[in-house]
Formats: sequence, C-alpha cells, structure tokens
Amino acid sequence: MKRQNFMQKFQQNGLLSIFAIFVAVVAVNAWLQPGFFTYDVFESNLASFTPLVLASMAQAVVVLAGGIDMSIGMSITLGTVIMAATMHDAPGSILLGIVLAIAATLAVGVLNGVTIGYLRLPSIISTFAVSAVCYGASLLIMPQPGGYVPSAFYETYTASIGSVLPVSLLVILVSLLVWGIFRKRKIYRYIYAVGGNEAAAYANGISTKKVKLYAFLIACIFIVLTSLVVVAQTSTGDANIGRSYTLNTIAAVVIGGISLQGGKGSVFGAVLGALIIGFISNIIFFANLSSFYQDLIKGLIIILALTLSLLPALRKKALA
Repeated sequence: MKRQNFMQKFQQNGLLSIFAIFVAVVAVNAWLQPGFFTYDVFESNLASFTPLVLASMAQAVVVLAGGIDMSIGMSITLGTVIMAATMHDAPGSILLGIVLAIAATLAVGVLNGVTIGYLRLPSIISTFAVSAVCYGASLLIMPQPGGYVPSAFYETYTASIGSVLPVSLLVILVSLLVWGIFRKRKIYRYIYAVGGNEAAAYANGISTKKVKLYAFLIACIFIVLTSLVVVAQTSTGDANIGRSYTLNTIAAVVIGGISLQGGKGSVFGAVLGALIIGFISNIIFFANLSSFYQDLIKGLIIILALTLSLLPALRKKALA
C-alpha cells in the first residue's frame, strides 16, 4: 500500500515523465562517456552538477510560492566574491568569509521578500533590479577576477568520506534533508497555497506577504550552499561567475515539472531537472558537438517537458 501511494504521488507531481527523460539522458551519457560507471567519473560528474542542483532548489521554492527569482545568479556571485576577498589561510578568516556571505545572501533575500511580498512589486522586475544591485556590489568588491581561497577549503569539497561518499553528494543529501524538515512545517503548505491561489490563501487567513518573504529566506539557504560549492570549485572570485545560473535554474524548474504559475510541482523535480541539464552538457561535450547546440537541445527538452506536463489537463478537458 505504501509503495502504491508513493507511486501515485510520484505520478501526481508529474515526476514520472521527468524521470523517464532523466533515465534517457543518463543512458546516452553512459554510452558516450568512457568509464561512466566508475567511481571517479561518478564523483566528477556529481561535483560539477551540484551547484546547479542547489541553485535550482532555491529557484523551486520561490516559484512554488508564485514568484520567480532573477537575482539568484548574482546573489551566488556576491557570496563567492565576498568569500574570495575575505578568506586567508587562518581558520578565523574562512569563518568570517562564510558568515559575511551568509549575511549578504540573507540581505538579498530580505530585500526580495519585502519588495515582492510587502510592496507587491512584480517578482520578475523586482528581482531583476536586485540582480543589478548584486552585480554592482560584486564589481565594487572585486573589479577583476581574483581573491584567495585556502587549499584546505577547496580540497574538502573534492574529498570523499570513507572513500565511498563524495562530499558533493553529502551536500545534496543535506540540502534535501533541510527541505524535508520544511515539509513537516506549516510553511510548506502555505507556500503551495499562496502559489496555487494567492487570493484564496489570503481569504483563509494566510499572511501571503510573510509566506513570500519566508520563501525567499528559505531559498537563501540553498543559495549560500551554492556559493560555498562554487567558490570551492573555482578557487577564486569573479563578478560574472554566477551569470548563467539564473536562466539555467528556471530551465531546471520547468524541466522538473514545476508550474511557473506556482503551487504545483516538487523540489525533487527541480533536482532532476538540474541533473538532466548537467547530463545534456556532458552529452554535447562527449559527442563533440558545438556548445551552441546546448541551448537548442535544452530549449527542445523544456518544450517537451511543458507538453508532457499539460497532457493530464488536456486529457481531463477532453473527457469532460
């Protein structure tokens, strides 16, 4: 019975078709990439996919609440630049860099939440403006790529626990655990309620402005984790390093079956969507295709994902 309920929820969230796409791209990747099933390749792929997975989880929370965050990429950038500009070999400087990055990310989240939840500005416009603010601040801190990241910091990310558990996988598991904790709270239901029908949620006594603020603050958790992973990967700070994450997270959310109107979908779907995008990049590389094909294939998969997500509604409409 539990297995049947799980499969029903899996199908209701639109994850079945997304999982089929995921299996397909994994199969093609395994065919093209030498040693795909070896531990080293698994660890390498996972380490490179992790930042987009985490950032997509952040975008998913905001989209489920009925918004969209165009500032995610630059918020990630701001965190990495602050850490690269602050860190030295001393443990205290590493901690200071992380604390300052967390503070900056939370400030961005509060700014987004207040302008959208309390001032009722359109999320796509407001967060785009905040993105420009983050980019300006990043350039002010680090006009040219540089900074310093201690070897102890980035070597930790590339390490494995007991030679069986990559740190990158541990980070993803911790992120899913964090979201699992929120799933047990009222805010989880409120996010879906506000995203599904804001007027109805307000009529039922839900403070929609607070829910939108909390959604951006929850997203900050995953943005901070993304910044930590990105700075560990690159070992430097760059004001342009997060530019691609905004559109890629939106693509991952759509591919993962989350409605851009809010209130429908699953954060786990966004994780699958991010992994699909990562494997598509691998396929293009190992197939010796031009990088220009990446956006073309990504766009086609988004169209396919949207079409598949609309099929149940179209079927119900046809039967009505």
